[in-house]
Amino acid sequence: MTRFVNAALITIGIVFACPLLLMAQTQPSAAGSPRVKACSLVPKEEVKRYLPWESHFGHLPTEEEPIGTSGSSCGYPSVFVQILPFSQTLIDSASKKGGLETISGIGNEAYFYNNLNGYAELYVKVGKRLLTLQANVQGNIESVKPGVLRLAKVFVEKLN
Repeated sequence: MTRFVNAALITIGIVFACPLLLMAQTQPSAAGSPRVKACSLVPKEEVKRYLPWESHFGHLPTEEEPIGTSGSSCGYPSVFVQILPFSQTLIDSASKKGGLETISGIGNEAYFYNNLNGYAELYVKVGKRLLTLQANVQGNIESVKPGVLRLAKVFVEKLN
């Protein structure tokens, strides 16, 4: 049952991310930057240290997909990561949802969002790129938030 719930939450996160993905595809590339492969930045085992998942999900491979001309996404069992060309439009769109919390100390700017559909979202500007993380809340956002923030720092280090 838990496996189904987690899979459903990830699917919901992806569905709600689609408008952002479509908007990102219409944005110019990050100053002609080559695509950064999201799955290659942080190994699955390291992601699990920050946002663990149940052992029966451990066999699932990470799934990377290109986004537009220079973006990519990576689906881990507990978090969906996107690296996109930065666009203020994406931040403004997220801001319109309301409830964005400004987070200091991660990237150039960062915003945390408690999505009531059961996942946490973090938007991080890293130079000319936007890093997003969408993690399963598992019923308690405050227990997941520290791991999301620490994992974002790991990704930011790799992107710098």
